[in-house]
Amino acid sequence: MNRVPTTFALLLLLAALAALAPLAARADEAAVRREFREALADARAGRTPTHEDSAALRDYVLFPYLEASRIQSLIARAPPGTADNAAERFIAGHPDLAVTRELRRQWLLDLARRQQWSSFLAHYEADGAELACDRWQARIALDNTPALKDELLAFWADAAQMPAACVPPFAWLEASGALTPTAIEQRARKALGAGNSTLANWLIAKLPAERAAPLRAWADLLDDPGEALAALAAAPQRAFEWPAVDDAFTRYARRDPDAAAALLARFDRARFTTAQEAELSRALALGYAWSRKAEALSWFQKLPAEAIDASVREWRVRSALWNRQWPLALQWAQAMPPAELDDPRWTYWRARASEKLGRKDEARTLYRKLAQDNGYYSVLAAWRLGERYTPRARKLDDVAEMQARLLQSPPLQRARELFLVDEINWANAEWRTATQDLSPADRAQAALLAARWGWHWQAVLGLTQLSATDVLDVLYPRTIYDDEIAGAARQSGLPPAWIYGVVRQESLFLPQAVSSSDALGLLQLKLGTARDVARKIGARRPDREDLFDPALNLTLGSAYLRQMTDRYDGQFVLTVAAYNAGPNAVARWLPDLPMDADVWIENVPYNETRGYVQRIAWHIAVHDWQLSGKIRDFDELLQPVRRP
Repeated sequence: MNRVPTTFALLLLLAALAALAPLAARADEAAVRREFREALADARAGRTPTHEDSAALRDYVLFPYLEASRIQSLIARAPPGTADNAAERFIAGHPDLAVTRELRRQWLLDLARRQQWSSFLAHYEADGAELACDRWQARIALDNTPALKDELLAFWADAAQMPAACVPPFAWLEASGALTPTAIEQRARKALGAGNSTLANWLIAKLPAERAAPLRAWADLLDDPGEALAALAAAPQRAFEWPAVDDAFTRYARRDPDAAAALLARFDRARFTTAQEAELSRALALGYAWSRKAEALSWFQKLPAEAIDASVREWRVRSALWNRQWPLALQWAQAMPPAELDDPRWTYWRARASEKLGRKDEARTLYRKLAQDNGYYSVLAAWRLGERYTPRARKLDDVAEMQARLLQSPPLQRARELFLVDEINWANAEWRTATQDLSPADRAQAALLAARWGWHWQAVLGLTQLSATDVLDVLYPRTIYDDEIAGAARQSGLPPAWIYGVVRQESLFLPQAVSSSDALGLLQLKLGTARDVARKIGARRPDREDLFDPALNLTLGSAYLRQMTDRYDGQFVLTVAAYNAGPNAVARWLPDLPMDADVWIENVPYNETRGYVQRIAWHIAVHDWQLSGKIRDFDELLQPVRRP
């Protein structure tokens, strides 16, 4: 038997140990993250730790977040004042952490509740209207009132909201005689202008009758614009507030343009200036356009030049498209100012209108120019030419030295770890701190790091802010959820690219995503919708936390997409529009006769939904190109829109 030389055997052993070291390090990292998650859950639930923190946890970069959470739990649950010293020490020792702002705010609110005003003022930092009003309470309580009237009056005049904490300082202001009827009237007008009739009515009640009367009429216009406008039209001598009439008529014209037009005809036009009459006509034109009614065209044509703004310029083109008035569509598209004329949207519609009017060469020139770029309208341009579309794509090089330097940043280290333990809000805050002052080159490398970690939301956001919209391999990643997407596609009978496109738009592959309306997970499902879908497909009833499971979320979300697809006879455009805006909205937008899909999409009155459908179509195009080198035939995606 041949023996391996001793020195060589030692080298082999060292090499084997070196290969095992990364595995051991990863195991240690996973263990400390697991311990952190468990300890954080205990802190949030107010549970007393059953054992001491390990040395690894105490050394963990996120340990201060655990400390802050434990202090927050003390503030919420322990006897008053128990956490004061710990909170003060933590804030002084960790001024720059994302969690510190949360802790400071909670502690300040607790100090205010206990009327510990000296300590409150010593640690106060501006953080919204409620704490600002608590600060004024503190100053009043400590008789620190120089210039306080002026500060409170400025806040009174401009504050977007007035929480309950503002009542005591405003009572002090009123007792001092500073809240004059003029000040109250000014604030009521601001509230009415913002559509806040509840606050306005509370303020109006404080005014003398003669000052209150026109403001009450304004409030009535907000609460019931149709009835209030009709009453105003029937009383020719009655005075009115023009901003009130303008706001009420605009709302009414959007809701029911036919009724608004009939009501306008009942007014004595001498009651309005020329500019005011033009503004009312503008509101009607837009109301008819948003309702997709042919009357919009005549109202747009009658508008004087001074009433034509960006919204009118856009919607008169859309209205002409909906009503198949191609000469008007081209005329109005060509009348765009230079800054808007070359926008891909209006370049495409100039080409479409030219094509419809037999100007084939003009159309081809515009289409070819547009097809050289990226985006929804570029794909459409190539589709109209009958040519194969290839998106503009480039790769960013990983620069190891730059990335290594970035990874030395404590905020970036915390951001990465917070992302890996699913604390997304904290992670986003630390990421902003880490990247806000970086050079464009460094921000691009940071985006590549985020993509490598699977944090696609930050990667895409970073590249978009750099206008690097052609780095398609990062903007449209292959993800760890590809298998789940494929499985959901098989179960639902939908193309995988459709599901990919919706996930890319809804959550950017972040399974913990939560919207402001509490839509959850990869496909941003509301809990009620998810439960309804689960019942229909025979799946178990999910709880809220279940929707953060990628496989379940994709199963239920794709089943809901399937329901929408069946509802609309397989029409992709209506399916994704309903996924965003809801079936009731889509029902209002259906055309009486089949209509080209691009025209229908362009006339969706919700800006969000219109962009949503267009972006998903683009996402699908890129995804298909990445997989096969060619783009799905858009005839399938953009079949004419018809009533199902």
